[in-house]
Amino acid sequence: MHQAEIIFNEEVARGIYLLRLCADKVAESANPGQFLHVKCTKVPHPLLRRPFSIADTHREEGTADIIYRVVGEGTSILSQKRPGEVLDIMGPLGRGFPSPPPGTLPLIVGGGVGVAPLLFLAKELSKVAGLEGRAFLGFSTGREIFDTEVFESCGFSVELATDDGTCGKRGFPTELLEDFLKGEKKVQAVVYACGPRMLLLKVKEIAASCGIPAYLSLEERMGCGIGACLGCAVKSAKGGYKKVCRDGPVFEAGEVEIW
Repeated sequence: MHQAEIIFNEEVARGIYLLRLCADKVAESANPGQFLHVKCTKVPHPLLRRPFSIADTHREEGTADIIYRVVGEGTSILSQKRPGEVLDIMGPLGRGFPSPPPGTLPLIVGGGVGVAPLLFLAKELSKVAGLEGRAFLGFSTGREIFDTEVFESCGFSVELATDDGTCGKRGFPTELLEDFLKGEKKVQAVVYACGPRMLLLKVKEIAASCGIPAYLSLEERMGCGIGACLGCAVKSAKGGYKKVCRDGPVFEAGEVEIW
């Protein structure tokens, strides 16, 4: 646990905030797919920390970004924090995304605020000379879209989908992935995904049908964040359970059951 000063905390889309922290240890060691466990208030209530995927790091400045949606009491409190205030954080925690094998096309699939850790992934992948990829991103509405230009700046071509059709294709990003793979049947690819459970389930099915690997970042409520409790347990495909905070949050799709 350590203290991290807030640099800024701003709404970047409807109900979605970008929070930058002065956190040199996080900036130095974090990998895409890892998360921070944040205490949103100094008082006992709400008691539990909230897990937030790391959306970016800036090693030279010693800062780290998280992107979150206001959905409950904890994130509502967090959205009211101002520059100069200090948060108690743990991290970086968990297992992140693996690098793609040489010559493999990275395919990114993100839904809503699940796009956040994929931003960090795209930036890291962009450091590989000549690497290009494709990003299929979905949002409820055009007013909730954020930072899609980051993927383009990292060499990814971007396709968008929205539930209401206000931007891009009306539908889901998994439909965009499926359409692409139907037209590229012999492509050597690896899929990286984060978003709602049904999105991850569909990505798992698509990847399995095409015989390509997929890595899924699971979103679960957490208690301790370090594997000491069972608050974030998910069923293992081989029996028993895996803990999202310690064994994940990123899993190879075949490792876990999603329903």
